[in-house]
Amino acid sequence: MIDSQNLPGTALNGDHVVYSSYFADSHIVQQSAIVHPKSLLIDGLRAIFRNDSVFTYRSDDYGFPLTPDHTGIDIDSELTTKILISDTYRYEVKFFPAIVIKSNGGSYKPISFNQDMTIKYRTDMVENIYGAKRKVLTPTHRVYTGSWDMNFDVMIYAESQSELEELTDIVSLALQYNLWNELRANGLFIKSLRIGGESAEPYANDYVYNVTISLNTLSEWRVEIPIENMVEKITFSIEPSRTPIPGSRTSADLLSTKYESILELTEITQ
Repeated sequence: MIDSQNLPGTALNGDHVVYSSYFADSHIVQQSAIVHPKSLLIDGLRAIFRNDSVFTYRSDDYGFPLTPDHTGIDIDSELTTKILISDTYRYEVKFFPAIVIKSNGGSYKPISFNQDMTIKYRTDMVENIYGAKRKVLTPTHRVYTGSWDMNFDVMIYAESQSELEELTDIVSLALQYNLWNELRANGLFIKSLRIGGESAEPYANDYVYNVTISLNTLSEWRVEIPIENMVEKITFSIEPSRTPIPGSRTSADLLSTKYESILELTEITQ
């Protein structure tokens, strides 16, 4: 059972972030194609490794990983991170072990011919002077939705084969078990997970070992366009008597009345 809707934090490492007005101008309330899913995956894996006893992830107050820099901080210091989890490699000197999230493309999956257009309503409770209550549904938004079938690669790099295998076990189970419910609650459903074969490439007179975990996911987009210039109408519900016969239909159920007809249709009892 989902007890809370966990929201992702800052997960990107790029120093150039663009906040376009397109989403607000187009009344887009959800778009889970690339940026949001990658943020969810990165932030979720960082949360898992923050508590790991060996591959401890550490970051500064702004969310950036505490990697050793030119100041010469010892890599074994408690001030540095023991694993890099990011979406890009932007370091002159590579840091290992590392987990890199990449988008591997996808496709749009239409729900219907009219993009599943529905109407969103506001519910108001109206009560007249006779105590009769009725729910009034007022249209507020025209809603359009669709889904994305997206693929993501979780690439794991390590300097030893045993380290790579252990990280692969941790990441694959974390995505399929620990983070599965949280990702679903935030709009990213993992349809399938595939672990690729191990490979190695030469690096600095040694080898770097890597494995790619491929994710096939389902997410969605949602647009809510306000319905402007609405004319709201109050519908009066009139009971003909204070003690209607149980199971019978009253005048209020059969007639749509105008205000000037209220006195004619209402039975006044002592």
